[in-house]
Amino acid sequence: MKHFFSEIDEVTLTFSDIKTNRDGMEYIKIYFEHPNETGFDFLESTLPALRVKSSEGFSKKETDDLLDYARTNAFLIWEIASKDGDEIAASV
Repeated sequence: MKHFFSEIDEVTLTFSDIKTNRDGMEYIKIYFEHPNETGFDFLESTLPALRVKSSEGFSKKETDDLLDYARTNAFLIWEIASKDGDEIAASV
């Protein structure tokens, strides 16, 4: 993933640039990960749909909380993905 967004309680959120699917709809891949004893727990989804594409190691409640976090921060994620992340970081 290209953009780092946050790390809270050792859960990291990264996401892609804006992409376009074959139907012309824009989306952003989002990826949460958390270290565990054997590697990482992960959750992959997309904005704006917020459907789980793949996941391992997160409980249903944790998955719901992570998707809610992505939903709450969707505006900022779209803004960063639509611009060069360095440009946004420099303006903060």
